[in-house]
Amino acid sequence: MEEIYFKDEARERLFNGITKLHKAVADTMGPKGRTVIISDEYGKPYVTKDGVSVARAINFKDPVENMGATLIKEVAERTVDQAGDGTTTATVLAQAFIQNLKEFDTNDINKAFDEIIPKVLQHLKDNSRELHREDIKYVAAISANNNLQIGNIIQQAYNFSNIVKVEESNSLEDTLKHVNGMKLDVAYMSKRFVNTPKETCEYENPYVLLLDGKLEDLMPLKYILTKISDADESLLIICEHVSEKEIRKLESNVMSKNINLCVIKSPGFGPIRKDYLRDLSDFTGSEIVNIMPNKPVNLTSLGKLKSCSITKNHSILIKHDDINVDEIVESLMYLKNEPNMQPYDIQILDKRIEQLTGKASVIYVGGGSEIEMKERKDRYDDAVLAVACALEEGIVEGAGVALFHAVTDIEKNTSGIERNILYSLKMPMAVIGNNGAIVDYSTSMFDQNIIDPLKVTRCALENAVSVAKTILSTACVVLNPSQWS
Repeated sequence: MEEIYFKDEARERLFNGITKLHKAVADTMGPKGRTVIISDEYGKPYVTKDGVSVARAINFKDPVENMGATLIKEVAERTVDQAGDGTTTATVLAQAFIQNLKEFDTNDINKAFDEIIPKVLQHLKDNSRELHREDIKYVAAISANNNLQIGNIIQQAYNFSNIVKVEESNSLEDTLKHVNGMKLDVAYMSKRFVNTPKETCEYENPYVLLLDGKLEDLMPLKYILTKISDADESLLIICEHVSEKEIRKLESNVMSKNINLCVIKSPGFGPIRKDYLRDLSDFTGSEIVNIMPNKPVNLTSLGKLKSCSITKNHSILIKHDDINVDEIVESLMYLKNEPNMQPYDIQILDKRIEQLTGKASVIYVGGGSEIEMKERKDRYDDAVLAVACALEEGIVEGAGVALFHAVTDIEKNTSGIERNILYSLKMPMAVIGNNGAIVDYSTSMFDQNIIDPLKVTRCALENAVSVAKTILSTACVVLNPSQWS
């Protein structure tokens, strides 16, 4: 039998969960924010200042409080999916909206949000600036807790290539290496292949299996899957499609830790897909395999990468040192210069050459202990994603100042609910100050190189508004018996 909580009690317990989660996440905000120690499923400590990692780790015994926390986690998850950073800002804004608007009518709240938020977003856009390449280090440093050393290394990485990958290292120091890398606009086929707290799938020295067409039956792959599993190696499968039944089998084996594996979609469409597959064959040393019933795929068909990093948006493949693509690049250059080539064909050839000869920067993160190294890697990961966002949409003043200035310019002709919404927008700046950061607000944040990506601020605000509307409209919570029995 379900347990039901009505408006006042339901909202109070939801708000309790939200407030507790907010406190843990907000403590990490800004250059003086503090770290949080999280234990994994085996009790091993993990130290981080990453807001979404903290949020993911929090679960409450009270099921209604846990519902509230889960709704706020969705704000963080959505923001990190869209922008890669800004999860703490999103959490702080969501909690502020809920706290400051909970006494108002739902319809009035929604109307006020619809009136105010577009003005705030337009103000942010109007006051944004393009990110100059030489200022990358400042965006990176701010995202990495005001660590200019991290900012400088990321600046060097982006000076060489827009493909930047962060990896763990056994050394004490952080190092930067330039390699051959390929970035594909394809993602993992299932989130269950993820193997990092950052919701990515990353492997060192993975084997590569290239399939021409769709994977409808795993039986021909049984031999190589068994060998990969027995050797505790990893495998990246690239194919056009995997049937629902077979993808579930692969997910099950990955989740049971029987095999280290990820599947991504082969890039391109139509005839171009075949060309890209041939390029991937040259880049990885893999054969292009056609799955045949009752014909096992041999280990000699597999290729190799130095590393791979797969996200929900793209894949970065780092070429193995033993692979040489000079000959295929020369043949494509020769083909491109043939007199009968059409402009579209030349464009495709240019894209293929660019992929095969692509450069990547790999940052190897060190530390005095595994805990220190992982915490620093979190900061590098956030900073790299922040830079990508800033290059995409530009930058705004950091330290919560961009939102504060939007409030100052808009609030003159507001009252009631709208004024409470605008007051809530000041909370990121207040939290940063409460955490001990000393900021000179008398001059522009741009002049002080305290800058945030516009996309990060925009996504944090939009997602916070979305979840605040949902929670503030709640009149009842119904619990399934399994949640409270």
